[in-house]
Amino acid sequence: MDDRGTSPEKAVSTAAAAAARRGMLPFFLAFLAGCFTPERTPYTLADLRDASIPGYHDIRFFADMPQDELAAQRTRFLPEGSGADGRSTWLVLSSGGAGGAFGAGVLAGWSERGDRPQFDLVTGVSAGALLAPFAFVGPAADTELANLFTALSVKQINHSRSLLAGVLGQGAISRKTFRALIEAHVNKDLVDRIAARHRTGARLLAVTTNLDSQRSVVWDIGAIAASGRPDSVRLIGDVLEASASIPAIFPPVRIPVTGDRATFEELHADGGVIRQLYLLPDAFYSNADLDGLRPDIYVIVNAALAPRFSVIPQQSIRIAERALSSLEKSSATQSVTEMAQFARQNRATFRLAYIDRAIPANRHIPFDPGFMRDAFALGQAKGRAGAWEFGPPIGTDLLAVE
Repeated sequence: MDDRGTSPEKAVSTAAAAAARRGMLPFFLAFLAGCFTPERTPYTLADLRDASIPGYHDIRFFADMPQDELAAQRTRFLPEGSGADGRSTWLVLSSGGAGGAFGAGVLAGWSERGDRPQFDLVTGVSAGALLAPFAFVGPAADTELANLFTALSVKQINHSRSLLAGVLGQGAISRKTFRALIEAHVNKDLVDRIAARHRTGARLLAVTTNLDSQRSVVWDIGAIAASGRPDSVRLIGDVLEASASIPAIFPPVRIPVTGDRATFEELHADGGVIRQLYLLPDAFYSNADLDGLRPDIYVIVNAALAPRFSVIPQQSIRIAERALSSLEKSSATQSVTEMAQFARQNRATFRLAYIDRAIPANRHIPFDPGFMRDAFALGQAKGRAGAWEFGPPIGTDLLAVE
């Protein structure tokens, strides 16, 4: 039989089937992954410990820094200023993929309500990291924020390469397409506005996951913006892209660094791999000392927190999806609970918004435009109404059946 017309993907799938019959599929996939992904420069743990971004100083730290480092790092993770009324206002933006449209809606509706404060601290993970710069500079950026999460350009990132691209190392969706979307909204004008706010003592932080060290890295976006370096816009784009690079959907981002005696690239991916939300370094919660600060803490979770009933087919991929979704909900709820307790201990106010109803979505499309429109509308309604909760949902009430 003449098979010269067989496509590369057809040939790969045929070989994969043969390997599966022989019980060798894991080895076959590992071999192919090596063929599909570019080489990386090896480096040592000593290099990692000494790694820094060329030309920059004090622009990042580990979220799990030890207790004895907190005092020296304090001005990097806590704002130095406060609002016009003397109070400090903090905003936490969670991961959530397409659910980021909910957070964009909350901020837009809050601006329309007329009592949205200027935030002294904004933190973002994954989708929340994409929201964070616009939330940080204020309501004047609401139009850009709405466009980022609801515009027709979002549809372009749903055009995937192939299943193989996602499985074998490059991500199902082209990095070029995703990066173009970021660069269309994160430009020099926005970075200059971030820098101006940073100089007043406000802090803008975004979280990525360093896959090599398996640690959360917190990036001081304001410090990068205020550095005055000509590559600051690019580096901020790298960090935001990495933070939102959902594994297998988007490829991770290589960030060039210099180490002990070498130049190499760290591999950074979705901040939500380790944590769904970030407010303060882990060790700070046990310290519980804000030195008299009484912040108003607002948390926007770009996802549902309540359990959701659905009869799951006994298929490996659906079971894995369900297990991951359950883990993410549990992690987010635990983080929100911890933040609420921390606020009470420090006599700070705590307010929470999250997706509290089932929104239909096409599970075959990573960023379903219909879901995003509905999520934005729900968030906008909550923002307009000032509909904040005081903690995560408690009990066994389930969201509507899928």
